[in-house]
Formats: sequence, structure tokens, C-alpha cells
Amino acid sequence: MRGFLKTLFGDARNVCVAVICVGVAGLLLRTPLAAAAGLVLPVALLGGAAYLARH
Repeated sequence: MRGFLKTLFGDARNVCVAVICVGVAGLLLRTPLAAAAGLVLPVALLGGAAYLARH
């Protein structure tokens, strides 16, 4: 079961980066800057991928 969970979610860093990216987009959707969420999410995901590539 542990191998399945590791394959499905990766490690804690992957989950944290995904939660942060979705959280930032979710917060933007609740503000007057909702249109910017479509631009911010890909940038946040690229930043997260760069972070994960270095670690």
C-alpha cells in the first residue's frame, strides 16, 4: 500500500507544491482579480516544477 501511495502522490514536497498552487488559484478566484487566476496558476505550476527539479 505504501508503494501505491508513493506512486500516486509522490512525496510530501509534491503534495505541498500542488496544494500551494491550487490554493493560490482558489484565493484569486474569490477576489476581484479572478480573471488573473488563469494566468497565475500556470506560472505557479512552472515555479513549483522548477523548485521540485532542484530538490
